Amino acid sequence: MASLRFSVTFPALLFLLLSLWVVEAHTSRKLISNNDQEGQNISHLFKDGVFEDPTMYMFFKIDDLKLGTKLPIYFDKNDLRKVPPFLTRQEADLIPFSESKLDLLLNHFSISKDSPQGKAMKETLQRCDFKGIEGEYKFCGTSLESMLDLAKKTIASNADIKVMTTKVTVPDQNTISYALLNYTFAEAPKALHGIKVLGCHRMPYPYVVYYCHGHKSGTKVFEVNLMSEDGIQRVVGPVVCHMDTSMWNADHVAFKVLKIEPRSAPVCHFFPLDNIVWVAK
Repeated sequence: MASLRFSVTFPALLFLLLSLWVVEAHTSRKLISNNDQEGQNISHLFKDGVFEDPTMYMFFKIDDLKLGTKLPIYFDKNDLRKVPPFLTRQEADLIPFSESKLDLLLNHFSISKDSPQGKAMKETLQRCDFKGIEGEYKFCGTSLESMLDLAKKTIASNADIKVMTTKVTVPDQNTISYALLNYTFAEAPKALHGIKVLGCHRMPYPYVVYYCHGHKSGTKVFEVNLMSEDGIQRVVGPVVCHMDTSMWNADHVAFKVLKIEPRSAPVCHFFPLDNIVWVAK
């Protein structure tokens, strides 16, 4: 399996992020798993015992992480019209980024407080202002430069930091499918040992903001190679397994998707196509 890890410089990061597949921000938020997350009633997402929202199909059990396992997985479609602008560090630093400045920010972006966009902005600012749980490191990157600098400061003291993303490939781009498909682990997952990791999820905001978080222990990272049931579509990318879920909200959607007792077992997940995983030795 070809390695998905790259040495990161700012131009390389810019090219990578501009070429990422883009998904709705609500998909990214499903991956945020700390105990500050509000309880979720997801009964309305079921129909005949099956999730109507295909983006729920990103979680799996650690026992499934082996050659030959078949799982239903959903990787969303790219829509460049939904990409907010990237700001430079200089531009982002001129704009306050705190819930205490929400009214000023809503006025600046001409967004109503009660609109879906206004509520999403508030949620993002709350998430970014919230203090991390014990053993967690977190930050929000409001520009490409700040995200790279903060990632290096958080998990690597030197430039030896790598970035991983999820990629979908097909022999003919006209045959690519973003539907919920059955995928099989085509190769044995490759464990990345002895590393620090940050998962970065794009948040809903008028410009690109990534919520990045990781834990000092209890997380395992793997590179995986998946093949669709029809043998046409291949997906390569990172998965993360959270080995200790004891501090997660008992109503976390992952427990319901996997039909396991809350906080009782590890939870693994794939990453949406616009997410980023930083790793460092």
